[in-house]
Amino acid sequence: MKETKENIEHDLEYYQSGIRQLYLKTYQKYLLILLAVMLGTAVGIGATESIVRWLLILVFLIEAGIVVYLFRYLRAETFEAYFQQIKEQLPNEFQKMTSINIQEDDQAYYFSDDQALFVKLKKRNTRNFPSKIRQYTLLVGFTDEINKNGLEQPLQFFYYDITQIKHSANYKKEILKNTNFIAKRKKRRIKTTILTLILLAVLGTLVYFGAKTYLQDDGRTLYEKRVEGEYDENIGQETQVRISELAVTNENETLKIQLPKHFHEEKGELSSVNEVKGLASKAFSSPALYVSILMSQVSNATSLSEFVGQVLEDDGKINDKKTSETLHPDLFKNEYIITTKTSKNGQPDSSNYTTYFFETGHNYGWIMCEITATSQTDDLDLEQQVQEILRSIELDTKGTVI
Repeated sequence: MKETKENIEHDLEYYQSGIRQLYLKTYQKYLLILLAVMLGTAVGIGATESIVRWLLILVFLIEAGIVVYLFRYLRAETFEAYFQQIKEQLPNEFQKMTSINIQEDDQAYYFSDDQALFVKLKKRNTRNFPSKIRQYTLLVGFTDEINKNGLEQPLQFFYYDITQIKHSANYKKEILKNTNFIAKRKKRRIKTTILTLILLAVLGTLVYFGAKTYLQDDGRTLYEKRVEGEYDENIGQETQVRISELAVTNENETLKIQLPKHFHEEKGELSSVNEVKGLASKAFSSPALYVSILMSQVSNATSLSEFVGQVLEDDGKINDKKTSETLHPDLFKNEYIITTKTSKNGQPDSSNYTTYFFETGHNYGWIMCEITATSQTDDLDLEQQVQEILRSIELDTKGTVI
């Protein structure tokens, strides 16, 4: 728990600048909405007479007061107080986040659990930060929903395992059914823009009460409810498969590895993520074998060393070996290998955990291999099996994985 708290504090300090930008963007959004409402109110003042005009003037003064009030949140000391509060709260909430399900479509992320939690974060309002906690990503963003803590705590913080993210099956079916999907989406956006302009031109009273109704509406769309229902139905369910190879495509580069023959009949869970914020990942997990590939576009780090520092930590495991051995100098610009061997029940080398980092023309990435000795693998040289996986690497800069 202490180590997790230190890692979370490290993440927050390291990405403080990016978090502050999202914090300011949240209040800028509030101010823009309020200024648009004030514009409508001003139009109403000019278009009405008698008591209605005086009521609108009163409303306008109240709106101006709210603007002044919002500016207090833009001060540096207010953000610093909020930031320290997050540093205290987030470590305590980390364990709860491991049970949260995450799903996405092309517009937003959806977080839910088996309780009452359901949060929608639009992708344009969020940022993903690689975490010092291995295999986790810190997602920070703000939601369009207004609640009682919206002003004091505007941002949402979630830690999630990127290999566990799910994609909406309904959304994919919709794309397949509609060959002119992109044209329809553009048409919907044009209609939305026209309706927005019309709303801004309506009299002040209508704009004010309409905006108030919209902001207070906490209902969900039918699509969001359907997503939540899918989570409830799929909690605890895993699909067991057998594989002989694993491949990932990101930034028009495809990396492929072969599994040793011994594991071709091994049943396990296969999960994948395709190009989420410049990332792509695929993982296979079984009782004896865990292997994962992740590729991240080069803009996410300035060097392979920085990428390694972002995603990996020294966690106190014994017999760690770090080497600059080059396995594929013809494929990669840089390579870096970390191997961990552990003992269990007095048996030496009962587990081999190797992380192989690499740099290509368009991506940084890793291949994680963990083989654990079982009754079925007692006669295997675990290190040899890991080396067989790493030496099978193929890189295609033209092909894609479908």
